Order: sequence, then structure tokens, then C-alpha cells
Amino acid sequence: MIVRWQKEQEYFIVRLYQDLVGDWILSQSWGDRAANEATVTHTVLHSYKEARRLLSSIARQQRKLGYRHTGRSEEQLGFDFN
Repeated sequence: MIVRWQKEQEYFIVRLYQDLVGDWILSQSWGDRAANEATVTHTVLHSYKEARRLLSSIARQQRKLGYRHTGRSEEQLGFDFN
């Protein structure tokens, strides 16, 4: 899952995916296009529910900061690695 927010030239992107050992990874990327700066962090979570709870918290924070949610154009593919 990829979720994007934007405020003028600033952006914030969250990617949520499951790795090969079953952990959920929430990657956060943010930066300023005008300044050509970016930062990335990764958080390992042990359940999808925990990951969605963190994503909801991030969404509330972005709205409070004045970011707006932007559309997605990527296609979500489901893979079963079990």
C-alpha cells in the first residue's frame, strides 16, 4: 500500500508492505521538492493491525499539519509467499 500527502512543494509518502519473514514494514519518506531534500525511515511491525493503527495515526498528523491526501495510480498485487 502506498499513501501520499502533499503541501505545496513538501511531500510525505508511506509505504506499507509485508517482508519475506512475515513482518510488516512501514516506510516513511518526506521532503521538499524545491530544496531537493528527502528523508526515509523504516518501522518494523509484527501485525497488519498494528501497522494500520500507525498509518491511521500518521494520517491524522498529516491532516493537522495541512497536508492533503493525493491520489494513487499504482496497482496493488497480492502475492502469497506461504
